Amino acid sequence: MKTKDDKSTGGDPNSDASWLERNVNVVIAGLVIACIGSLIAQLWWSPLFDAEHGHPPEFAIEELFGFEAMFGFAAFVGVVFLGTGLRLIIKRDEDYYDS
Repeated sequence: MKTKDDKSTGGDPNSDASWLERNVNVVIAGLVIACIGSLIAQLWWSPLFDAEHGHPPEFAIEELFGFEAMFGFAAFVGVVFLGTGLRLIIKRDEDYYDS
């Protein structure tokens, strides 16, 4: 049952919904296919770009498969937590603009 204020499209192609809202499943499927294709490409061409062709690893941990990805994710998590802590330091009161 739709009310007068209901903004859902209900599958109506003539509604005011954007292209993304009408085709969200197609967009998600395309992103999944692109991610899988990127992974396959990386696994296929990674032997061409191993440590022999680039710089030699300075530490033994750098030789682990996926080290760069794990390090990048850990750095991302660290930045998020640092940002949360920084927010506690620099945030303003709710009524900052009212006073």
